[in-house]
Amino acid sequence: MKKVGLVSTLLLLLLFFAAGCTKKIPKKDPTNSLEKPAEELKMADYFPVAPNFYWEYEGIGNEFAGGRVDTEFIEGKKVQLSQQNSGTTLAKIFTVQEDGVKLVYTKEESYWRINYLDVTGQEGEYYLKAPLKVGSTWQAGDTVWMIESLAEKIKVPAGEFTCIKVVGKSKNNTIERYFARGVGLVKQVFIFGGDAVVEDNLIKYGNGEKDGNLPVKKITIYYPAPDIEKLLTDVRTEKFKTGEGLAERITEILKEDKYKVLGANVRLLNFVREEQTLRLNFSRELITELNAGSAFEALKIDSIVNTYGRNFGVEGVIINVDGKGYESGHFAFGKDEILKVKK
Repeated sequence: MKKVGLVSTLLLLLLFFAAGCTKKIPKKDPTNSLEKPAEELKMADYFPVAPNFYWEYEGIGNEFAGGRVDTEFIEGKKVQLSQQNSGTTLAKIFTVQEDGVKLVYTKEESYWRINYLDVTGQEGEYYLKAPLKVGSTWQAGDTVWMIESLAEKIKVPAGEFTCIKVVGKSKNNTIERYFARGVGLVKQVFIFGGDAVVEDNLIKYGNGEKDGNLPVKKITIYYPAPDIEKLLTDVRTEKFKTGEGLAERITEILKEDKYKVLGANVRLLNFVREEQTLRLNFSRELITELNAGSAFEALKIDSIVNTYGRNFGVEGVIINVDGKGYESGHFAFGKDEILKVKK
């Protein structure tokens, strides 16, 4: 999984949502949200937080521009979005409240649908800030942002939208963002050093479950052959809804009759991925529902280590049971003992 360059990282850190009259004074259409008084405009209208919502963007001017954004996890007013382009995948957590939208956490190279919503202690910076009216300003780092329009007409591949236009200016760069009601970010333009221009333009958006466009991952399953002492492999393509994590999905797959690696009542209590190690903490049923001799148990352990380890991109796996080491009568592993993933 390759690292991206400075320009790519800047793009990723910036890319998110974030899509009778009188003759003298014509009456305005009350159905047009941008014709309403500023106090009626709500943050959540311009930064939608909804299960299975996704956005796809066309990139212009840089190989790492554009890409896809998916809603991975939601808890109250916090949402974790996954942003994927040709170079990497980021997880970003936003809070969406009346005073504004804040980016409070970023996890680089986040390929594994891990829920980070419990991460705390970061002040964050505003992505969009109240009041939503022309002339409102705020500062994020060395960039000063201003709302320049509440009714900017924008055309992108996904259609024509009436947007809030927000412009951020720093010493050498300018960023323009356009947010549409009920959609979120529909366009953004990066102007580097006054002339280099990179754009992200909305191609498609909506509910991935209804559109048949949920995010997918390929999962490699390792499991014991029923009659011979070897591991078999199976590759599956799995779709994920908001709230569904990779580790939990693997756990349920390994319970299926085809694989029978885990007992029906085994629970993955928690897990932690650190550097090149994955720590798995199972319920006691991991051992009590083994129903296997030493040779078959060894294959099941190898199946667990290689299935979780390979799909989480680590070199070693630690197996805990109720927060302690693994001890079955046939095998014993210390609480911090690392089992190598086979290459």
